[in-house]
Amino acid sequence: MEENQLPTKVGFWGKFKSFLFQEINVELTPYQQKVEDEVNEFLHQEITWQGVKNFLFQEVRF
Repeated sequence: MEENQLPTKVGFWGKFKSFLFQEINVELTPYQQKVEDEVNEFLHQEITWQGVKNFLFQEVRF
């Protein structure tokens, strides 16, 4: 059986989805890229129980 080859009518939701999920290209300056890399590195660092324990129980001097 042959599939229907007629063009489909683009509805509101199709237009909305194509607008919402369109690709956006952003170009950063070298300084902005450096800051973005440092933020990513900070946010994706590995968190271990030993690291948390060392932070919470570190010696505090006044």
